[in-house]
Amino acid sequence: MIRCRQTPLWGKKILASAIICAGLMLVPASSPAETPADPGSPALAALLAEQNSTLSRELRRIQREIAALRADLDKPGLQEIFAGIGYIFGLFGTAAFVASRRRDPKPKE
Repeated sequence: MIRCRQTPLWGKKILASAIICAGLMLVPASSPAETPADPGSPALAALLAEQNSTLSRELRRIQREIAALRADLDKPGLQEIFAGIGYIFGLFGTAAFVASRRRDPKPKE
């Protein structure tokens, strides 16, 4: 009996951990976040409120675009219409072939 050579499981684990370690070495170290001089300042609160409203508007716009794309994908295209017509013709052709075979029995010689 011939057996296929299989890679041992421990070899796959070592390879996976080596790839993960190499990837982690390439990630730059995160820099500490800058703290504002006055955390309770009204200017900071206004800036955060402005950014929040801007992000909310952009998110709503993206959600509307996704909904429009989904609606467009639900409509059948030209290819689907012709495929359906061809499918119908194929079924009728098969039915006509079967009906003609039943009507004309082969003469015995």
